[in-house]
Amino acid sequence: MSILLLINEQEVKDITGMSENIDASKFRHQIQVCQDIYIKAAIGETCYDELLDSVENEDPTALETTLLDGDNRSFPGLKSALAWWVYWRAFPDMWINEGNATIQKRTSDKFESVDMEEFTMKRKEAENVATEYTNYLIKYIKKNSDTYTCYVCEGLTDLVDEGITAGVAFEWDEVSTLSESSEILRRER
Repeated sequence: MSILLLINEQEVKDITGMSENIDASKFRHQIQVCQDIYIKAAIGETCYDELLDSVENEDPTALETTLLDGDNRSFPGLKSALAWWVYWRAFPDMWINEGNATIQKRTSDKFESVDMEEFTMKRKEAENVATEYTNYLIKYIKKNSDTYTCYVCEGLTDLVDEGITAGVAFEWDEVSTLSESSEILRRER
């Protein structure tokens, strides 16, 4: 079974400035995870499924193409948000290797390993960018609600703002911030 992705590995690298040397296997699996958690929450499940169908059939409408790639002006597109969520979630995997019985961090003779504070700061920066791009996505859809009717009507209204920024949920008239851990807890309930 193939997994349908809204963005490819090279686009993630191009949008985020991720090193070309990073093996795509370190983050490929995060694309699907981020689509399901962040993008589906932002645009609604019905519209998310319709967008996937269009991409799968290789016939997205002009509106869907703009939603994916942006308008080359003030709206950066869904792919920008998705790429930064992938970078944020994949960041630990790019730094840490798992072996049969160990977990190791990468080191080399030419580079000094970052400490946990620097690691956390870099990851937080990626999270902030991802959140901002997701907010752009939601604001764009709301601003163009006459055009993107499906996206405005559908939304997840049972997500709660717990005062922690990291992720978003699209509601009828407001944007709520949501942490990844809050989303996991909500889904487990």
